[in-house]
This record gives sequence, structure tokens and C-alpha cells, in this order.
Amino acid sequence: MQVLFEFPKKTHTRREPERAHLPQDIGLLPGTFIRPLWRDMPSIFEQPQERLRMEWLWLKSAFQNFVGLLAYSKWINKGLPLRLKERREVARELHRAMYSAFAAGDSDALRKICCTGLANDFSSRINKRSRDESVTWKLEKYLRTPATFFTGLRVVSDRATQIPELPNSGVRQVIVRITSRQSTGRSKRSVRPASESEAVEKVKQQNCTEYIVLQKLRWTGEDDDWRIWGHATPTTVDDLESPFFAPGLTLSERLAAMRETMQGSKR
Repeated sequence: MQVLFEFPKKTHTRREPERAHLPQDIGLLPGTFIRPLWRDMPSIFEQPQERLRMEWLWLKSAFQNFVGLLAYSKWINKGLPLRLKERREVARELHRAMYSAFAAGDSDALRKICCTGLANDFSSRINKRSRDESVTWKLEKYLRTPATFFTGLRVVSDRATQIPELPNSGVRQVIVRITSRQSTGRSKRSVRPASESEAVEKVKQQNCTEYIVLQKLRWTGEDDDWRIWGHATPTTVDDLESPFFAPGLTLSERLAAMRETMQGSKR
């Protein structure tokens, strides 16, 4: 399955002058484990060691991420709601709104939905359209497979960490796997009213599997709205060589590594 719109590589940009010290596009939190679909997992017969390690990392990451989220919401930021129930609904709404705004050429809406880098990329692509070009997008239906608990959307990662040297501030990233059938179309608007019916719309329909990264930043005690940071890819066997997936890495060590990365992003 393919993604209809390709997400760009992220760049570090500034959103507001008074918050210039904290970039909006901080990148995917290091050590984020995204379990692949069953068919993409290493074979238990051909690569038993890799398969068992992937399964163990999946269970370990899920536990550590939840403990880290509890610490972030109830200890570091006392009284912060977990927002567990709203994650899929937010992903559903922002996913639809993002592609609808892109098709409509609404750059202002995209800047409210997406992080800066993604919004800038969409705006650049909108500006490159010819004036007589019309783009349509439609989500035909969600593919309610077991991989998404028959809902079409499944949370595969939920992580949070505080931002170094910035009191009462942090970032939360939620990755949602969305499986859906989408259609896109492009047509040319005729300059002659009598010939408008002659414009031919080329519609393409595809089944898509997307890993949408939602991000919520907290700035000195105030939460920003959820935004779409971009698109992620599932963890592969090659990714297991990363030091963030090293055996024996404790939760405190993972959190320390995330904070070091966040601190590097500010420089």
C-alpha cells in the first residue's frame, strides 16, 4: 500500500519570535519504536533472533512509554491529563483536514494543522500548481483490519519528555497508523465557460497505510494544540543497530538520551 502524498524531510524552523529558542520541528523523538505490520516482521523461521528481539522491544517500549507518559503528566507536570481517549479522534480529524486543505490550496489552514516544515512544504507545492489546475481529495473509507482493531486507526506509539533548560515545558508525540482507501483527482478548468464540461478529471484511488505523527508542545506551562509533524516509517531490523535500542537500556537512560537530543535541537 502507498501513501498518496509524500511527506517532506523536516527542517528546523521558528514559529514565533518570542519562542524562537524552541523549534517547532524537533524531529522524531530518538528511540521511537514503531512495530511493523505482521507481514513485514522478520520471519520466525528465517530470522528467529531478530523476530524475538522485535517482539521484546515492542513490549518493552510500550511499557516504558506508558511509564514515561505517566511521569510526564502526573509528576513532571502535575495534573496534566493523559488524553488517551482523544488520540485517535484527533488523528482522524487532522488527517482529513490536512489533505482537504492541501487539495483546496488553503495554506492558512495548513499552518494551523501542521508543524512549520510540513506546512511550508505543502504551501510550496500549492504555489507550483498552474492557475487552471483543480485538485480533489476524498477519503473513501477506513480499512478496518485486525492491525487497527477494526477501526482503521491504531495508536502505535505515545511518548513524552520534558525540554531541558525550559521549566514546565515538554513535547508529546503520538504515532497513529491509519489504513484507508483514498482517491485524488486533478483536472484543468477551462477558461471558456461553455467548455467547462470538457475538463477531464483524472481520479486515482489507492489503499494507503500511513503512520501519522501528532505533536503537542508545552511552553512554560501552556499547551499548544495538536499538530501533524509528518510521517514516520516502521522500525526495521537494521534500525535495531541504533544505540537507542541497545539491550539493557533503562527507562531513565532513554529519557536522558531524549533530553540530550532536545538540547541539541535548541542550539
